[in-house]
Amino acid sequence: MQTVNHAVDAGSDGARIRPAIVLLSVALAYVSLGAILGFVQGGVAPVLRTRGMDLSAMRWVYALYLPFGIAFLWAPVVDSRRWPWLGRRTGWIVPMQWIAVLALLAAACNAPGPGAWGILLALGMVATLAAATMDVALDALTVETVPEAQRPAAAAAKMGGVSLGSVLGGGVLVALYPRLGWPGAMAAIAALMAVSGVPMLALIGAERALTGRSPRRRAGIGQMLRKRGMRPRFIRLTLLACTLLALFNFNRLLLVDMGVSLERIGSVLGTAGPLANAVACALAPLLVRRLPLRSAAMSMAMACLASACLVWLGYARMSPAMALAGSVLVTAGASALYVVLGSLILEWASGDQAATDYALLYGLGRFLGTAALMILPGLIQTVGWSVFQGGIVIAFACAAWYFLRLIPRAEAGPS
Repeated sequence: MQTVNHAVDAGSDGARIRPAIVLLSVALAYVSLGAILGFVQGGVAPVLRTRGMDLSAMRWVYALYLPFGIAFLWAPVVDSRRWPWLGRRTGWIVPMQWIAVLALLAAACNAPGPGAWGILLALGMVATLAAATMDVALDALTVETVPEAQRPAAAAAKMGGVSLGSVLGGGVLVALYPRLGWPGAMAAIAALMAVSGVPMLALIGAERALTGRSPRRRAGIGQMLRKRGMRPRFIRLTLLACTLLALFNFNRLLLVDMGVSLERIGSVLGTAGPLANAVACALAPLLVRRLPLRSAAMSMAMACLASACLVWLGYARMSPAMALAGSVLVTAGASALYVVLGSLILEWASGDQAATDYALLYGLGRFLGTAALMILPGLIQTVGWSVFQGGIVIAFACAAWYFLRLIPRAEAGPS
C-alpha cells in the first residue's frame, strides 16, 4: 500500500513537518487526554458519590466514555471539512483542545452538589466529545506525517502518553483531591491540556502549507470497508480488541471479591499499573526493531496470556499478591501489544481519509468491547470468576492467533 508521507515530500514551497515535533506533540497531547480519562475512570465517580450522588445515577458518569468509542461516526467530517485559517488536522486539534479547556474551567466553577449534577455531566460530555475529536485528528496527523520506520515510536508515544496521563488523572489528582478540591482538580487538568497544546502550535504553519492545496474529498465509512483487504483486518482487529479489553478490565472487581482493600488496589493499579504500561510502551518499539513484526506481536500476546493466567492462579490460591502482580503485568502486556496494533493501523489507515479509517479500525473494537463490559458482570456472577477467567483466556488466545495470521511470517519490523 502506498503511504502518504508529507514529512518526506516537503513540496515545492519547502514546507516540512519534522516527525520529531509530531511525536513530541502527540505524546504531550495524549498525556492530557490520559489525565481526562484517568480522572473519569478513577476520580469522578468516587468524588460525586462522596458528595451525595445516588448510586443509580452513576451510570450517567460512565456515559462520558462513550465519545471515545463512537468517534468513528463523525470522523468522516474531520476528513472532509477543515477550518479555513488552520491546517487540515491542526485545524481540528487546536480548537478541540481549547473547547475542552473551557469546559473544564467551567466545571471548576460549579461545585458538585444535588443542583449541579446535570450541569457537570453536560460539561463533562462537552470535554470528552472535544477530546475524542482531537484524538481522531491526532491519529490522522500521525498517519500523514510520521515515516513508516517511526510508526512504532508514534504508537508508543500515544500509549505511553495515555499511561502517564492516567497516573496524573487517576492517581496523583485523586490522592491530592482533599487538598485541591473540585475546582483545583478541574483547573489542573485544564492547565495540563492548555500546556500540551503549545507544541501543536508549531505545526500549524507547516501543515497548512502542505495541505493548503489538497482537494477536499468526501470521506465515508463505506469507502474504508471497500478497500482491498480491509474487511478481514477490521473483523480480526475488532475481535482481538474486544477479548483484550475483557482480559484486564475486570481485575479490580476480582480483587475486591478477594478481599483486597480499595486503598491497596488504588495505590498499586492506579499508580504502578500506568507506570508499568509506560515502560512497556517505551520498550515495545525496540522489540519491533529487533524481531519480525509477527514474532514481536506474538511475544506480547503471550505475555498477556501468561499474566492473565497469573491472575487466575492468584484467585484460585487466594493470593492477593499474585493476582495484583498479574493485573499489573497484563495491562503492561496489553499496552505493548497496542503499540504493534497501533503501528499496523497507522499503515492500514494511510490514504485520503486517514481520520475515518483509523477511527473505525481502532474505535469500533473499543466501542463493542466497552458494550460487552456492561454485559459480562452478569455472566461473571452466574459462572464465577474461575470459569470466566479461564474462558476469556481461551477466547483471547483464539482471537490473537486469528489476528496474527494477517501478518506474514517474514515481515520484519521497521528498520
